[in-house]
Amino acid sequence: MFITVLLFFAGFYILIKGSGWVTDGASTLARKLNISTWVIGLVIVGIGASIPEFSIAVISNFLGDQEIALGTIIGSNTFNILLVLGVSALLFPLTFKNGWIERDLIWNIFAVLIASFAGFYSLSGGGDFLITRTEGLIMLILFCVWLYYSLKKPDDNSTDGVSDRALTLPLVVLMIFIGLAGVVLGGKWVVDGAVEIAIDLGVSEKLIGLTIVGIGTSLPELAISLRAAYKRQVGIAVGNIIGSNIFDFLMILGFSAVFSPVVFEPELYVDILVTFISAAALIALLFLGKRYVLTRPKGLLLIAAYILYLVYLAARG
Repeated sequence: MFITVLLFFAGFYILIKGSGWVTDGASTLARKLNISTWVIGLVIVGIGASIPEFSIAVISNFLGDQEIALGTIIGSNTFNILLVLGVSALLFPLTFKNGWIERDLIWNIFAVLIASFAGFYSLSGGGDFLITRTEGLIMLILFCVWLYYSLKKPDDNSTDGVSDRALTLPLVVLMIFIGLAGVVLGGKWVVDGAVEIAIDLGVSEKLIGLTIVGIGTSLPELAISLRAAYKRQVGIAVGNIIGSNIFDFLMILGFSAVFSPVVFEPELYVDILVTFISAAALIALLFLGKRYVLTRPKGLLLIAAYILYLVYLAARG
């Protein structure tokens, strides 16, 4: 048990450090190409910070531990919207741009809906509660469509004072590949550890994925958003979360399903519904009170909502 716990937390450490290397390398590369902070946050950092979720979901799905795969994705997304943005706004109010709401926040809700319908109602005749290879392929295509339009028509051309690191191009590429290797190794350790801990404690794998793993894999997003909000780089602080969520539901679930159909347990309906309500509530809050601004009171509401959700999960077991 001790070795399992040790490897579990060691895996998390490698995940966070590895994803940090990927994110820093990708951000530096993007800056060298003169890409805006919104695109850096939405695409480069958002996807880079989601690599832990990607490795855990794909590896656990391949090993047959699909409850952890789905729980990680759903738990991470809810944590991102309610707690990460909530804490960021509580410390440093975030001003959104209208274009972010009209396109990417709507895409976030759309991604959750697509994953929900694919999981609970067969879109390709493969049976309910199963994301088939065909549905996974559709999700991958939708992700590519979103990515294309995000890169083709970015809504923010500002740089918000992001500094360029003095790194050569080969060193940046090496940093990215080392980081990728780290998150793959760390992902496997976390999956193996989570399964054994769940069995030893008599806790369901769904709960482990929704809480410990889901929150743990979102720590890079939390650190990035808080640091970016402190530096008033709202494009990175917000784009990092939205890009990560879209990547999780369309790319990660789609990629996993293409290789091995994903079983979607009916019990997770409540959890993915919470994720959907959270995404919709975020948009609603931006039109209440001070328009387009996630103020401190609004951030506090998001944090309170996440605490209530954790209480519900603990009661459900």
